[in-house]
Amino acid sequence: MKEYSLQDKLWSNLLDQRRRNLILRKSSVRSNSAWRAYRLVVTIGLAFSFWVSFTPAQAETLSAASLCGDGSAPDYGLTYDLLQPHWTVGWELYASERAVNQVDRVLDQLNEDAIAQTMILILPQDQVGIRPNCAVHFLRYMQLGLPTGERKDNGFVFLIVVEPDSIDVHYAVGLGLPALTAYELTSINRAVENAYQSTHNMDRALLTLADEFNTVARSNYAPATPSAPTPETAEQPYGAVDTVAVCGQLCLGILLFLFLMWMFSQMGGEGGGRYYPPGSGPWGRGFRGFPSGGGRSFPSPRMPRMRGGSGSGRSGRTN
Repeated sequence: MKEYSLQDKLWSNLLDQRRRNLILRKSSVRSNSAWRAYRLVVTIGLAFSFWVSFTPAQAETLSAASLCGDGSAPDYGLTYDLLQPHWTVGWELYASERAVNQVDRVLDQLNEDAIAQTMILILPQDQVGIRPNCAVHFLRYMQLGLPTGERKDNGFVFLIVVEPDSIDVHYAVGLGLPALTAYELTSINRAVENAYQSTHNMDRALLTLADEFNTVARSNYAPATPSAPTPETAEQPYGAVDTVAVCGQLCLGILLFLFLMWMFSQMGGEGGGRYYPPGSGPWGRGFRGFPSGGGRSFPSPRMPRMRGGSGSGRSGRTN
């Protein structure tokens, strides 16, 4: 009986130990699953909080840095080519090339007369931050204006901000154009805005801007006078040495003429000169030499005229 009781105790102890192991294993599995779930929830929470904090703050900072007028030196956040095919930049969605070419003719002449080196920038309102700053930054970035001379720093920029039903015009003036008053330039802005408001036609607005600015600029500045030519040296009277030199050259010329006449007479011979028909020569038939003309000609590609600043970029007033 004692043996059976001892065996029963051993079996019961083994069963109890196995139950404890199973319980511990289940509890460890549950604890591991709970820990994994906890880590997943914490990770998702951190990611969500980071996304929420990034979206309004940093995204706004990045978008603000890309707006014209909100950048800083040296490039002010601008990426335009310094040389442009037209004095008007950003016109493609708003104006015709015919109108842009007409504006180029007016602004080309102002530039050639050293009155003003002018560019027009057209941007939608969602790409512009501080509007007067945008005009100034564009003038500096494009380096408009002559860097030296009497008419240095004569850069000028018009900024046209396109809104849903109207346009807003601003300007930036180089330091070398102090005679252009704020009243005159603001009147140009209003005239351009009214021209667009009445027709909703950007061509009309650009042509009005070019005509009005040309009138105001030329009323304040005359075309730059070209530099005076170098005075010619006064003719000196011939001396004895000069007379001898002239006589010597004349004698040499006469001797050379007589020698050429004698050489041609020797080449003629008794029966006159030989005649070589086309395609033949003194070296036999078939020697053609190099053609003096004819053949196919390939026209060289004509490069378009590029326009841009002369290197100043120093600006003063803006509006």
